[in-house]
Amino acid sequence: MPTIQRRKYSDGSIAYLAQVRVKPFKSTSKSFPKKAEAVAWAEKLERELRSKRKAVRSDLTKLTIAQLGREFLDDPETKKLRMYAWLEQYIAWWVNHFGGGKAIDVNVLALREARAKLQPGRAPATVNRYLSAMRACWNWGRSAGLLPMDMLWPSRLMLTEPKGRTRYLSDEELKALLKASSDHSPMMHAAILVSLGCGIRQSELLRLQWSDVDLDKQRLRILLTKNDESRSAYLPKSAADALRALKRAKIVGKHVITDAEGQAVNKDWIEHRWRPIRTAASLQDFRWHDLRHSCASFLAQQGANLLEIGSVLGHKSTTMTKRYAHLVEGAPVTGHTKLDEKLGGGK
Repeated sequence: MPTIQRRKYSDGSIAYLAQVRVKPFKSTSKSFPKKAEAVAWAEKLERELRSKRKAVRSDLTKLTIAQLGREFLDDPETKKLRMYAWLEQYIAWWVNHFGGGKAIDVNVLALREARAKLQPGRAPATVNRYLSAMRACWNWGRSAGLLPMDMLWPSRLMLTEPKGRTRYLSDEELKALLKASSDHSPMMHAAILVSLGCGIRQSELLRLQWSDVDLDKQRLRILLTKNDESRSAYLPKSAADALRALKRAKIVGKHVITDAEGQAVNKDWIEHRWRPIRTAASLQDFRWHDLRHSCASFLAQQGANLLEIGSVLGHKSTTMTKRYAHLVEGAPVTGHTKLDEKLGGGK
């Protein structure tokens, strides 16, 4: 039942403080000049909260972040998500951070504190991926009845991200990287050559299966891309040769990039092997995704236009390809030679 308290102030005025307590919601109070108004407001709010409580689970007050994360990851619809492996990694961090803390006790201050712990050593975009994963888990919990619908995810938690970076390999860096990867293992050498030669994303590489590879025609089929569309990519001879060598040197599983037992691997597996290769090649400020940028740079150096570069990288919008515009500025396009001849420059 709501409580109504009569209060008299120093100036002689009277007010009625109405307070409503309905677990698991926070206690709410409001002051009114008339008792009837206070009673009406309190009774209406109590009915609304009790109605909302019917839509959430009875164990809400005991639900921990670990339980919320586990149920989110176990949901069949969550498992269908393309980024499921990454979600597991990100949610695991939140579970480790909050431990067995109750979900209903997590507030904006706790989330900002967690964000501060994420920042050292991580780029803003990476921190935002951790935040996005937990936000998805949180909103799933609301829609699934594990959390009250009025427990909204706080706004303005995301960090400002710098403009997209366009770090490319120089000729000397490319030579050093290929040597370091070759010295490391046929697996990583092939992974790097395919990434450089085809410009595919790391997630696309890890999902790549041998059934998607045509070594004779030098083509790859990328069935599930970031844009949820399939595409084909040309496989340069150097990358095709590296894949042939990979087939001869390993247990061939369903996926192209696998562990020693032929099982598919995740982002952590490849990043753990990428770091020593990058160090051996003396690469500074260079990430795996920059292999994709380097592919675009090499194509531009050989005369490819923005439309061709976008086609290779699988860009759905020309906006993404414009970051490479400075690489092709002033370069001749198809028809320039004939145009020059018409103008008399070909004589």
